[in-house]
Amino acid sequence: MTDLLDRMRRLQDLRPRKHRPELTYTSIDESGEPLTSPRPTPVHGRLEELMPGVVVENEAGACYMTTTAVPLAEQRGGIALATALSASPAVLAPFHPDFQLDQAGSFAEAVFIDTETTGLGAGAGVYAFLIGVGVFESWPTPRAPHATPHTPTHFVVRQFFMRHPGEEAAMLAAVAEAVSQRRMVVTFNGRGFDLPLLRTRYRQNRPLLPTKFRHVALFEEGGAHLDLLLPARRLWRRRLQSCRLINLERHILTMTRSEDDVPGAEIPRMYIDFLRTQQAGELRRVFYHNREDIVSMVALGNTLVRTYADAFTELEGVCAEDLLSLAACYLRQGQTSLAERAYRSAAAMAEDNHLRADIFAQWALLLKRQERWAEAADLWQLWLTSVPGGDVLPFIELAKYHEWRTGDLAEAEMWAAWGLHTAESTPVQQRLPGQLADLRHRLARIRRKRGADNLADAGTQ
Repeated sequence: MTDLLDRMRRLQDLRPRKHRPELTYTSIDESGEPLTSPRPTPVHGRLEELMPGVVVENEAGACYMTTTAVPLAEQRGGIALATALSASPAVLAPFHPDFQLDQAGSFAEAVFIDTETTGLGAGAGVYAFLIGVGVFESWPTPRAPHATPHTPTHFVVRQFFMRHPGEEAAMLAAVAEAVSQRRMVVTFNGRGFDLPLLRTRYRQNRPLLPTKFRHVALFEEGGAHLDLLLPARRLWRRRLQSCRLINLERHILTMTRSEDDVPGAEIPRMYIDFLRTQQAGELRRVFYHNREDIVSMVALGNTLVRTYADAFTELEGVCAEDLLSLAACYLRQGQTSLAERAYRSAAAMAEDNHLRADIFAQWALLLKRQERWAEAADLWQLWLTSVPGGDVLPFIELAKYHEWRTGDLAEAEMWAAWGLHTAESTPVQQRLPGQLADLRHRLARIRRKRGADNLADAGTQ
């Protein structure tokens, strides 16, 4: 059995691997000095050996912190992190008024938060043992020795860790101090998980916290908080179905994580094992997972803002499905001209017949609601001539249009009869309920009207 396993491992090593450039992260301490340590590979080891950092002390005690600076030239989704500095989160304010983003200036003023916890939910028994805090900052480097706080050079991720539950208050105080100068929180599913959990933990630790850190206004409800999950769902769920962050990284940011990543469901166990053994080999993967979540949030926020701001420019990766989803967002805001523009662009890009039919149906419904009947009729006919299949909705709409709007009963009869023939030729399981009966009833009524008109014409002669 051992020989067989060895052979399988050797064969696995011979398989071609997709190349993914190593991320140019630099571990640094709070003075800005690099922490020179190669990327660790051992399974076992002490926390300080595998994840170099510093002990942070405050009035509530001490906790552990690692710091990672990501150069702004680092790319995710083919776009450098630096471009997020010119994107305005306020673009999303009309689409999510409860986010309070009207006054959000830029991501340079934001703090990106992600927590790793001992369980799901925000109950009193669930701890956040690792809190990642990401901000744009200026770090002195040989190339920029005189950088100022107003000119960010890196995206800096600080990861505050409680080595045992007795360090929770110190960790919370350190996080509160780290976010104190920021004006907006950015999370991924933070409205439903991270921030409610943090509010609970601060409330539980209130007697142990320094007075100035007992209440973190930025984490309270009603503050400026961009939860990326909600706009991501509105934009990409039609195309991707799953809007988990790992799925958005793969399909939107076109990146994959290394084998160091860990499934979220495994993280609580890994922390419990650390508490029991003080071996941090597996915990190193939790830090990696947390850091990747935060850095990806920057790229994802940048992509969302730019897509919502103007999806009609040559933005990389915008698909017909995304434009159709955007049209629905525009309609919720009453921006019908932008919705129509999105429909037009989506129709030009769509290749799938089912998607094209969906686009035409929603676009024509918009025109119909605006009583732009002739334009809607042209669109229904374009639908019929460009999308093969047995969808009889455009036949029904054209029959209704000519029966009730133009009064051309001959045209109405032609479309109703054509639609009835199409419906009868469609397999039963593909017909919509009641559609066949509707067409038969409509056609009979139109023919009665035509017969009455013919009698009336004959009576006047």
